[in-house]
Amino acid sequence: MKATTVVVATACALLSAPVFAQAPSQTNPPANPPRTTGAASTNAPIPTSDFINKIVMGDMFDAQSARLAERKGDSGEKTFAQREVPDHTKFTNEIKAMASSGKVHASVPTSLDNEHQQKLDQLQKLSGKPFDEAYNKDEVQNHESTITVLQQYAQNGDNSDLKQWASKVLPEMKQHLTNAEKLK
Repeated sequence: MKATTVVVATACALLSAPVFAQAPSQTNPPANPPRTTGAASTNAPIPTSDFINKIVMGDMFDAQSARLAERKGDSGEKTFAQREVPDHTKFTNEIKAMASSGKVHASVPTSLDNEHQQKLDQLQKLSGKPFDEAYNKDEVQNHESTITVLQQYAQNGDNSDLKQWASKVLPEMKQHLTNAEKLK
């Protein structure tokens, strides 16, 4: 009888081993979840209307904040700003020309949205070192964002003329970012 009990107990132990070896329940989060950077994938498609809105908003903000930097900034910021105004104005005018010619079917914003207007209003209130720090930070962030949007559209945009334009402008915008990073 003891031999039968030992055999049954051993069989039960062997049969239950796979149950204990199963993966943990999916309701428990993993100990080290994968980390994300929060940056948008450059492969994600972006609609033409969103692209135009983001690019023109960034251009208008850069041109208007550069005009402030021409008055309030240090000598490096003034030099940087003198290039920003004509370049970003040119980029916006090129988009407007594509829209008015019918090559692009989307409306082009003519004024800043609330987010960009608030940043501009904040810059207007500052002077000296606080202005320099805020302006420099805004310029780096805005150019990084613009580069991401240009890359997304150049890769996956649905308008061939605008995709070509995004590819053409991308190196110039990368140079703007390099110059903005030197302001720090």
